[in-house]
Amino acid sequence: METLEYWLEPDLVIALRHEVDRHAEKIARLQKLLEELRSLREAVEVREVGKAPALDVYAVDSSYGSPPLELVGGVFTVVAYGYVGVAGGVQDRFLTGALYFSDSKEADVSRFAALLERRLAARLLEAKARGEKKMDLLLIDGELSLHPLPFNLAVRGGKYEEVNKAMERLLRGATAARVSIAAVAKRVRSRYLSVLAGRCLPVNDKVAATAMLGPGEYFVLGKLRDVLPRWAPIHYAECEGGPEKEAILRCSRGESAKLSQRGERLCRRIAEFGKNFQEVLSSTAYPHLRLLGDVVVAYYLPPGHRTAVRVEVLDAGDLGVDNIISFLASTTSTVTGYPQILDAVDQYVRVSPDLVEAVLTALLSKTPESLTHLMWPTNMQKRLSGRF
Repeated sequence: METLEYWLEPDLVIALRHEVDRHAEKIARLQKLLEELRSLREAVEVREVGKAPALDVYAVDSSYGSPPLELVGGVFTVVAYGYVGVAGGVQDRFLTGALYFSDSKEADVSRFAALLERRLAARLLEAKARGEKKMDLLLIDGELSLHPLPFNLAVRGGKYEEVNKAMERLLRGATAARVSIAAVAKRVRSRYLSVLAGRCLPVNDKVAATAMLGPGEYFVLGKLRDVLPRWAPIHYAECEGGPEKEAILRCSRGESAKLSQRGERLCRRIAEFGKNFQEVLSSTAYPHLRLLGDVVVAYYLPPGHRTAVRVEVLDAGDLGVDNIISFLASTTSTVTGYPQILDAVDQYVRVSPDLVEAVLTALLSKTPESLTHLMWPTNMQKRLSGRF
């Protein structure tokens, strides 16, 4: 704490010192848990990363000025999305963008950006199917599906229905083009590895897989159609249900159980999960969404790195999951630990705060004077600085 600047209020320094000590003790208690996590190796087939095949690969990504500007008229930001590809040793790039100005939450901005990204990926796959692009593998930053998929279909006519349409087009494009998709998750919050322990693990998959693997190793957890039905009871009954775990599980089996309102809700969640997930896998309105059940969840630790990577693979191109993971591991950036082409597209689509403000200024110049107040920040202090 001696490194804190002297100008901090003493009360704040005291509070932070206490919090540092508390969290340090919490982290130290992880040592015993790590030993348990290492034992989970016995529940999977750990393999060595093999020789990587030569592949033509593309990566798509999106970005937006974050946090978006909170204006009187709503949330405003600039969204950029594009792709970077390497095919036949030649680089191929494309970048475009859109404005987001709506009276909504930042989570909606993220979904809007991800939808634009999936639509671009679908167009790219359709170009491959027409013979206009060379591509074996398409990389996506994050998870393959967008909320609420793969757990349940978005309601028709609802605010998320575009998710169904975008994912249907993406998966249809992958099938037509015979291109495999790998979704590399950087920010991992899932606890799918709880299915190996048979209980709710107190750490996320990135931590657990890192404890289980050595450099240059990987394992496949399974397909989503098999993993998620095993994960749901653990997640809802134990991870969220806590002390009501056993009663929630009895309730989910149709047995009598005394539960709180929260426990009853979680019991319904378990029952609804099976029904909703099956609807995704058997939808006639969106027939290609059933491919989400074939998505393989795997974890690998790149050679020379210390943290594991979670990847979701839809092998529509029949490359082989082993070959795809070997390719991802062999192209790992020495800086970030993720495939280099993902780093390249991340830099390519990045949106700076200066760009957001410049675009807002351009929009202001075209806004009738009687409405310019709608484009002002809601924070009065920001009105006194910079362009405002």
